[in-house]
Amino acid sequence: MLREFKIKTILYLLGILLVGVLTARSIGTMGMNSTLVLLIPILIGLLWAFFRFVDKTNQEVATFLTNIKYDDFAVNFSESTTSGQSFQRLHGAFNMVNEKFRDIRSQKEAQFQYLQSIIENVDTGLICFDSDNKTILHNRSLQAILRKSYFPTLESIKKYNEALFIALQEINPGENKLVKLLISGNIVQLSIRKTILKLANDEFHLYSLQNIHTELENQEVESWQKLIRILTHEIMNSVAPVVSLSATSEEILQNPELDEEDHADVYRAVSAIRRRSAGLLNFTETYRQLTKVPSPKFEPNNLLELLDGVVELLSSDLSAQNIELVKLYPPKDFQVLVDAGLMEQVLINIIKNAIQALENRPNSKITISVQKLDTENVEIGISDNGPGISPEILENIFVPFFTTKQNGSGIGLSLSRQIIHKHKGTIQVTSEIGTGTSFVIGL
Repeated sequence: MLREFKIKTILYLLGILLVGVLTARSIGTMGMNSTLVLLIPILIGLLWAFFRFVDKTNQEVATFLTNIKYDDFAVNFSESTTSGQSFQRLHGAFNMVNEKFRDIRSQKEAQFQYLQSIIENVDTGLICFDSDNKTILHNRSLQAILRKSYFPTLESIKKYNEALFIALQEINPGENKLVKLLISGNIVQLSIRKTILKLANDEFHLYSLQNIHTELENQEVESWQKLIRILTHEIMNSVAPVVSLSATSEEILQNPELDEEDHADVYRAVSAIRRRSAGLLNFTETYRQLTKVPSPKFEPNNLLELLDGVVELLSSDLSAQNIELVKLYPPKDFQVLVDAGLMEQVLINIIKNAIQALENRPNSKITISVQKLDTENVEIGISDNGPGISPEILENIFVPFFTTKQNGSGIGLSLSRQIIHKHKGTIQVTSEIGTGTSFVIGL
């Protein structure tokens, strides 16, 4: 096509040049004559034909490029032979490119419809704002959660619910934030997450909102049920013998003729009642301590020194059972912002549990590892190669007063989790029967 255009252009130029030379010679030699009268119209005709030829090509290309600029790919260029073979090929190429663009647009529209369908059908509420805080996306789940059809701007959310607006303003990208709101007279607990998308020269703020009120209520009910079962078990274990011994003592005391043996029986019964009552009192005092965990006093502390201090406190227990202690520490010390006293309580409790689990086990070992995840987050791992914990027990390991130890109170791990949560951290446990147990503390 380009070769034909070049050939035609060269032929036009040669024709114009030849006729121009002949015209010039005719004027120079013979003046105005019949030959000159014939050559001048031919020259003008050639110039006009050449102009039309080039101008038509330019117009075709300009039209094609303008259509691309404005995403107009519906135009079809004529491929008939009347326009010449070069224009036929040119129009064919234009139509082929248009068809390709139409296919791409069709695929993009299909992908958009697919993503739009996903967005509309997910249970999570989604809303997105551009750099001018104008809404460019929201779905049906958001409407159902907030019970409002549309928010044109971020500012309109402030008029609807100021607490939600403040939460959206304060949340950092990648952060999860829990917010409790009163919407249409109902309490809604939302988990909010923010993501920043940078496309072209604009920045978009995408928020996902999930109503977790029902899930939290179910977990709360389940936790209360577990706690009540354990409390009932402990109280019944104490009250049942007290009632039985009280009834026995009452029967003995009703006998008008008490001998020394009867007095001895009453004494033993009252002593047992006193001991069991003292145990029940101690149990309730322990429960009161569990519900009054002090707020941490945050101070910079050297984490490795803190761990070494706890190990030193428990060194005699480790030596008594020939437990090997392995420390996997980073090469450099670093500071963490914690309450040293409360954190020591957590570490002592977990390590003592590991020591007790390793009782009478050969080649026993406890490993303490420290891993710095980034500039702010650190992970502490405490693992043993003990007998492990069954899934049934592992499920209740953080439930208050749940214990498998004969003399255990069942509040150590529950207390530890409360302390870690007050430090805005996490505590997780994994275990495998016959292999051991691992605790991971994230701060």
